[in-house]
Amino acid sequence: MHLAYFLCVMVGPAFGALTVDILAHDSRFTTLVDLVVKAGLVNTLNTGTYTIFAPTNDAFNALPPATLSGLANDVNALTNVLKYHVVQNKIMKSSASNELTIATLNGQKVRFNIYSHNNKVTVQGSEVIEFDKVASNGVIHVLNNVMLPPEGDIVDIVAKTSDVSTLLSLVQQAGIASALKGDALTVFAPTNAAFARLPSSVVNKITSNTGLLTEILEYHVVPHTEYSPGLYNREFLRTLDRNHDIIQLHTDSTGVRVNRNGHVTKANIGTTNGVIHLIDHVLIPARYYLTLLVGPAFGALTVDILTHDSRFTTLVDLVVKAGLVNTLNTGTYTIFAPTNDAFNALPPATLSGLANDVNALTNVLKYHVVQNKIMKSSASNELTIATLNGQKVRFNIYSHNNKVTVQGSEVIEFDKVASNGVIHVLNNVMLPPEGDIVDIVTKTSNVSTLLSLVQQAGIASALQGDALTVFAPTNAAFARLPKTVVNKLTSNTGLLTEILEYHVVPHTEYSPGLYNREFLRTLDRNHDIIQLHTDSTGVRVNRNGHVTKANIGTTNGVIHLIDHVLIPARYYLTLLVGKK
Repeated sequence: MHLAYFLCVMVGPAFGALTVDILAHDSRFTTLVDLVVKAGLVNTLNTGTYTIFAPTNDAFNALPPATLSGLANDVNALTNVLKYHVVQNKIMKSSASNELTIATLNGQKVRFNIYSHNNKVTVQGSEVIEFDKVASNGVIHVLNNVMLPPEGDIVDIVAKTSDVSTLLSLVQQAGIASALKGDALTVFAPTNAAFARLPSSVVNKITSNTGLLTEILEYHVVPHTEYSPGLYNREFLRTLDRNHDIIQLHTDSTGVRVNRNGHVTKANIGTTNGVIHLIDHVLIPARYYLTLLVGPAFGALTVDILTHDSRFTTLVDLVVKAGLVNTLNTGTYTIFAPTNDAFNALPPATLSGLANDVNALTNVLKYHVVQNKIMKSSASNELTIATLNGQKVRFNIYSHNNKVTVQGSEVIEFDKVASNGVIHVLNNVMLPPEGDIVDIVTKTSNVSTLLSLVQQAGIASALQGDALTVFAPTNAAFARLPKTVVNKLTSNTGLLTEILEYHVVPHTEYSPGLYNREFLRTLDRNHDIIQLHTDSTGVRVNRNGHVTKANIGTTNGVIHLIDHVLIPARYYLTLLVGKK
């Protein structure tokens, strides 16, 4: 008779809703129940008040076969692992907090981590997939992985891992082992192969300067615990180094990458004071990149850096075609560099048109270049800077999500320093705007109704101010209004002005800065509020103003086309309901 079935039949009636009884009656836990019986822990778990972190059958099956069979054949080791999943007293989900550590029955502690951005909770890195299965003598939380007790703190594990022996020797040389024994740390640990990839000249510079070595090593350490379930794409994490420099994570179906090329090769190595992720490249803070990597290899000119980065082959080809290499190499410049993916995202006709028109191509490329070195730290929201084509580009900094745009294109990497300037990487190509908001509205046929109403209200000059966002109703949007409403608007200049200005926000809001349930004050007399709703289908303004075309750049802001006219709440009754 199967042990789980035996417990269902024999133990269940005797003990009712005890923790082991609940597990025995749930087919997801047959492996766990069998092992609890094998370890002789049934009476222990039934005679106290406990919290059990219960791995499913799938969790046990995910263990290496040798590990699982080893536990089954070694009662002491099995008991130790099972007790590591049990905590005295009842710990409900509501009692857990991020970085909370609790002693288990095997004497070691487990750590809770709560990741608010995706609502995931882990215990020692294993995700809790079901909470608060309450029993008469405790509570059960269901795990998607088995927790194996760590064999020491971060330094201990590094010392026991042959693949990071170079890291260990450098940690000892820098004298920072004690810092790595602090609590709640994440270490992105370069393997021996990662260090072997560094040029010998770089290794010599690092190992001959203890301060520099310390900075580089601490740049691999995050002062809180980040297991894989908590990582997300384009996450920025501050590190332990002196300047608390930022690393950026990139996650996709292939795994996790740190900064440009630090691929995680083994994740979630648990320790008593945090977690280790092995990576295949050494991470270098941007402020040291020129000194350590670019200088020795490439001579550090901006075009050289772009040439040696496979993400910019299209950009480099176009720079050569436009005859701009010497220009960019003989001055100090900031280059906003679109990636290959950014160029590929252009309409094919636009890209081929640029390739076949050197003057147009030169104009677009010069629009991505600014004289002097503009570091990220020098940028500010709504800062405009003249480019080499004579037009200005606008910085926007959105503090709520740490995104920065230049003329609406998101900067996905900052401060690639060269000997003659700096490069910021863009996810879109910037096309020079053909005028201000009024000019663009005038040139756009499907907002001709809006143009005529702006002219009637006499507010064109207001729309030529700086740093504006216009949610511009299309002709179809105005056509949706009842004729009685249109007549009221067109016969009352004051009311018309209010309605039109309700579509204008007095600062620049490109798509990367918009977020769900954002409230934006408008330019109308009362500074009425519009509310944004964002989801996978796009952006909606107020109740039904869907954005049909976003990010139409202008010299003084941005236009988003919408499919409904927006009406302030204070006029809603008069204009729309009153007609009935």
